[in-house]
Amino acid sequence: MKLIKIIIPCLLLNACVFGTSQTSKFYTQTATSAEPVSLNYTSLVGVSRIQLPKYMDRPQMLTQLKNSAQINISEYNRWVESPAVLATRVLTEDLSALLPAAQIKMNQLKGEHFDRTVSVEITKLDAVLGDKADMVAWYTIKDKAGQVLVHQKFTDMVLIGRTYDDLAKGYSELLADLSQEIAAVLIKK
Repeated sequence: MKLIKIIIPCLLLNACVFGTSQTSKFYTQTATSAEPVSLNYTSLVGVSRIQLPKYMDRPQMLTQLKNSAQINISEYNRWVESPAVLATRVLTEDLSALLPAAQIKMNQLKGEHFDRTVSVEITKLDAVLGDKADMVAWYTIKDKAGQVLVHQKFTDMVLIGRTYDDLAKGYSELLADLSQEIAAVLIKK
């Protein structure tokens, strides 16, 4: 019994001192360069912070098992910044590339006046590694007076590979597709 009391603390101490832990990896999303939708659209457009379900706006990357409701939270694969901030930045950059004559800015300051304001609520953003990533979002475009011009649902799906890098690229592609649709609507309103 005395021997066990001595061995167990030694083993625990040994594991703490000589054990190794997995290194975290950090991922970002990137704007996707695309052909401009319009070279003549010159409005000042504010992009509000994208709204995500609370459980999704965390640094750990989330995945699902195929045909399951189980969500996996990876402690070692993380977003470089808040997913909501990251997605807002990428959407803003994508819209800037699609509408190069317009001024597209993140709507961060109260009292700043825009010709159009874009807000997005992502209600579903799921990924199954080695399968697909899909998004369901609602976007709203308002005029200078705050009147709703468009409130529309967006759904999309992209195939992704088996790695977290593939997941980040898939989410970037989904945001690029969302940006394409929003830009096409903006030039008509």
